[in-house]
Amino acid sequence: MTSPVTEAALVAVTARLVAMVPSAVVERARRAPVDIESEALPRLVLHIDSLEADASAEPSATHYRIGLSIVGTSIGTSDLEAQQAVLTLHASVVAALAGWTPSTTGLGDVAELGADFLLHDVDQSATPAGEFAARFELLAVAPTGSPYL
Repeated sequence: MTSPVTEAALVAVTARLVAMVPSAVVERARRAPVDIESEALPRLVLHIDSLEADASAEPSATHYRIGLSIVGTSIGTSDLEAQQAVLTLHASVVAALAGWTPSTTGLGDVAELGADFLLHDVDQSATPAGEFAARFELLAVAPTGSPYL
């Protein structure tokens, strides 16, 4: 069964995060903000950010660079614990993904690109909380003219 390269990438990365960061709830394509007061945390939300195609890298193949973002949210009993929880969650995501190669044929290594960190202001939540937004890139190779694996 064929799948768009983007869907194949999301399925592979989601499965990896579920397996390697079992303490976190993993979601895809979520638009609503995480409700820190009522939802299970820590939580990871995965999105596709970009897709770049290069048909010149290899004859009869297109190399797709798929940009992924993962937003992680965590809480603590103090501001310091919230920050530490966010940093630990981020480190777990990087350890799970950076340099990993999915087993799906056509998907290549995942590379870490960077991250932004934020502690929530007191007016956003009574609970000490924070989040990160990490960026990764994954290579997918498909036949030219067919963005499917």
